[in-house]
Amino acid sequence: MNDTRDEPTGDDLAMIEAEMLLIAAGVDLVDAECRVLTSPSDALARRAHRRAMSALLSLLVQQANHDAALAVAPAYTITNPGPAAPAEAA
Repeated sequence: MNDTRDEPTGDDLAMIEAEMLLIAAGVDLVDAECRVLTSPSDALARRAHRRAMSALLSLLVQQANHDAALAVAPAYTITNPGPAAPAEAA
């Protein structure tokens, strides 16, 4: 019996594809951390770690800015296409 519930859907794959830059940056950071841990005195390893951290943080900031822009973007809907109600007098 072939159970397809364990397979990713097209939407799942699209979400993974959208996150690939972030996933790759995380993998690069882990690789750089491993290099620093194996050779703490290696200047190139420390520089690679700083660059990987910077790249990951940059992507996270871009994502946060994008998400914030979507959260505050006005969404206009027409609920009553008739004339507007007169404003109440104060």
